[in-house]
Amino acid sequence: MKVTFQWIFVVSFSLLFGLNAYAQSTINDFLLTAFEDRNTQEYSRKLDFLSKKNYQLPFGEELELRYSNDERTLDDARYQVRFRPTNPWKIRRNNALFNALKEEISLAQSIEFKENLSNRYSLMLDYIFAVQKTEIISKKLELTKRKIQFFEQFTQSDLFDAQDYVEAKLESIEVLDDYDDQLVTANQAMKEIQFILQSNKVEWRDFTLASVDIVEQIFGEVVQSSFSSVELDYLTQQVEVARLETYTEKADFDLGFVQAEYAPNLDNGKNELGFSFGFTIPIFKNNKDQLAERILDEIENENELEVEQFKDSLNKALEFSFLSDYIIHHRLLVDEIAKLDLEKLSVDLAQSEDFDPITLLELEEGKLKLDELVLRSHQRLMEHYLDFLFAFDALTDLPLRNYFANDLKQIE
Repeated sequence: MKVTFQWIFVVSFSLLFGLNAYAQSTINDFLLTAFEDRNTQEYSRKLDFLSKKNYQLPFGEELELRYSNDERTLDDARYQVRFRPTNPWKIRRNNALFNALKEEISLAQSIEFKENLSNRYSLMLDYIFAVQKTEIISKKLELTKRKIQFFEQFTQSDLFDAQDYVEAKLESIEVLDDYDDQLVTANQAMKEIQFILQSNKVEWRDFTLASVDIVEQIFGEVVQSSFSSVELDYLTQQVEVARLETYTEKADFDLGFVQAEYAPNLDNGKNELGFSFGFTIPIFKNNKDQLAERILDEIENENELEVEQFKDSLNKALEFSFLSDYIIHHRLLVDEIAKLDLEKLSVDLAQSEDFDPITLLELEEGKLKLDELVLRSHQRLMEHYLDFLFAFDALTDLPLRNYFANDLKQIE
């Protein structure tokens, strides 16, 4: 369905926000802003910070210099250096933990990308259908005015009906109100799009919304494909992070120490250099409370993953069913309207002996009401199409493409 525009929106909004008035922005430009949104910057900063030097543990926990002198004389002076190494299992597990944490942050960022992209598709659809509804209501308003003008021109004719005239006058107010309401809806959507793009030159004239045939084609392709659920991947990674946190906590104990000693003033023939070491036996744990918290986190994350896996399967089944039903419903509606052959009916009425201009105008109004029915059905179908793509994780599948464009071009 071709998108056309019959008005220019208020420029003051763009001036207020200092928008670029020269650069033209296509729908694909708009969709790409999903990956530049401010809500993704936090994750980028975290990933930038998590370089190895910022989380890797040192090889030693403590280096201690000691001096002792029991007799308080120079001959009794002793110097000691004690080194306490870091538990190597803790170092290795800590590195694995932060690598898993980086993957978790990256997946959280991917979820934001997916939601941002879905929100932009939704806003795009809101605007496109608001424009199309406004165009239909504009035609209804024009027909209502023509009907009123006809009654006013033929007040003395047999065709004049006072009740129909009054109803037409009142209907014109209702149609005008609907027109203004849709105009405001389209205007608000465009302002939001302009704000996101930071441009008031939005060039969407040549965009053609995907046909029902294209939707049905993508529907079949997505169902037969296997897309990884980024939400489930994220929860799975959270389980892995919790597991590694538990392992790291278990390795949080001292190995012992190594000590070198130097006594330069010994006079009894003993060696001036000494050496000693000790091993820690981790029988008594002083971090059992922290270890218990980590295990509880594991249990919680594992349960959340199981629940989400069930919800994901259910949601996919429902969205599959919903979209199937809406495709069938929309095709049935279009076919039934086609069977009416209203164009032929218009010609027959115009050529009949009892030609009635009012009847023809009312027939034109009926056509527009049917156009509204088809448009509402198409909008519901496209909204469920978006929900379907979101549920099956097709939106962010690489290479990115515009699933709502009739040509299905890649987003670059």
